[in-house]
Amino acid sequence: MDKMAYFVCVVGALTAAWAITVLFKPDWMKKTIGFFNKGRMVYLIIGLKNTIGIIFLIFARECRWSLFIIILGVLMISGTTLFCMLPLEKIKTYLSWWLARPVWMLRLWGVVAALFGILLIWAGMPKIG
Repeated sequence: MDKMAYFVCVVGALTAAWAITVLFKPDWMKKTIGFFNKGRMVYLIIGLKNTIGIIFLIFARECRWSLFIIILGVLMISGTTLFCMLPLEKIKTYLSWWLARPVWMLRLWGVVAALFGILLIWAGMPKIG
């Protein structure tokens, strides 16, 4: 089961990789947001994020920094659950707001998200001993 704790590290690595991509190609983030801003596609991301939050809670006790992973899992589940309770028009307005942001803001998001991904990799490593 300890190998499953690497799931948290993989999520951290994917987060960091996407963030670094956004740092160099900010238009990719705008294209992605534009894709999920159509119809009810945003609910796919909400479901995925809730699933990842549940998996974080399941594997948290095997991770190096369990409390951080537990808090992150709870925040992911509660945040996305509250977010999906908003009317679809409000969600689309929020996504449109992100589409209108300047490139420097997307790059800043990329730096912060990359640092967060690295922290998640470190915190998600299986406990030693």
